[in-house]
Amino acid sequence: MEKKAYKTLLVESDIQVAHKIEKELRDRGCTVSTTFSVETALLRCKALAFDFFVVNGGEDGKAAVDFYNKLKSIQDLSDVPFLFVFNSHVKIDLRLLKLNSKFNFIKLPYDATETSIRLDELFSSEKQIIETNATYEANNTTTDDNTPKRVLLVEDNPLNQKVLGMFITRLELEHDVASNGQMAVDLANENDYAFILMDIYMPGMDGTEATVKIRENEEKENKRRAKIIAITANESDESVKRCYDSGMDDYLVKPFTLELLKEKLV
Repeated sequence: MEKKAYKTLLVESDIQVAHKIEKELRDRGCTVSTTFSVETALLRCKALAFDFFVVNGGEDGKAAVDFYNKLKSIQDLSDVPFLFVFNSHVKIDLRLLKLNSKFNFIKLPYDATETSIRLDELFSSEKQIIETNATYEANNTTTDDNTPKRVLLVEDNPLNQKVLGMFITRLELEHDVASNGQMAVDLANENDYAFILMDIYMPGMDGTEATVKIRENEEKENKRRAKIIAITANESDESVKRCYDSGMDDYLVKPFTLELLKEKLV
């Protein structure tokens, strides 16, 4: 992330967590104003304009969306990114998917690596986004412009194969199915895929092992790099770190919506 003095409002009632997030943001060049309640945050927003918000979702997970809805009556939020913080026991409010702003989230207990990853995703500059998209498009387009991008779905559960396959089809993308890690490696070696949806926990070779082998084959054969997205029900910091360390690019937490899958694939 490039250094930029984002005017940041941090809404976090846990002082220790707030201090850790403040440090990360200031190390990145942000100016940070911290409040410990939504009510105080809204009052501050009436007096000052902020271009980035870090907000705790609250005990029921709904405070984040409630704050957003109240805030949008004060300022235009269409180009303002949000980072939402959730306690580990709190389910993420699905209304977040309908927000008209770029957002990401982290779960407590605080993990510096995960926070850094999420901030990098949020704060990619427009130039970086354009360059990344152009590179990605070049690497994932065949010589035939009419050929749709293909998806490899790696999932050992037949029901999940059917449901996710329907999702992919509704996004007008073609796909193949691998029911285990070794089959995924073989198919990825034989074909060019723009995206690979990789289940993590499978008997035999699991998703992270398969990803390592796929990345090795891509480099060895000078193949284009597929975007590999983990599919997992475990969103612990350790599990997420393991996904990224294996060479994956992103992850989806089960269950997820068609809209969220579309955001990752289209």
